[in-house]
Amino acid sequence: MTSILGSVEFWAWLILVSTILGVGATAMINAYARPEMGMVAFSEAIAESSTPLNADAIAWFEQGCNAHSRGSYREAGDLFSRVIQQETTCAEAFHNRGLAQANLGNYNLAVSDLLKASELYDRQGTKAGIERVKKDLEVLAQR
Repeated sequence: MTSILGSVEFWAWLILVSTILGVGATAMINAYARPEMGMVAFSEAIAESSTPLNADAIAWFEQGCNAHSRGSYREAGDLFSRVIQQETTCAEAFHNRGLAQANLGNYNLAVSDLLKASELYDRQGTKAGIERVKKDLEVLAQR
């Protein structure tokens, strides 16, 4: 009878531990995949490029803006990366990818992209873009 009781205790323990591990793993995956409410610093991407883009880059840029507004920041970052591969001087693509990275908590990557955007805005003489990057970097500095 002791072996039966011992095996029941073992199975009860195993079920309890498995449940705890499952709940913990699920919480960690959800936290990694999507930032908590109130944690998103940048809810809107910059909707238009100040430089002309080819047709593919325009489509990716628009899809990236849509993904960003839906809260799909990884997808948005990937789409803006495609724009950057095609159009290496698109300041807004770097800016938007930086905003998406910031929303994901990847602050070093965000700062790098925002600084690149600032450099490109400066080359283009786009003072409004430089000012926007400064404000965005101030927001990141507070996090």
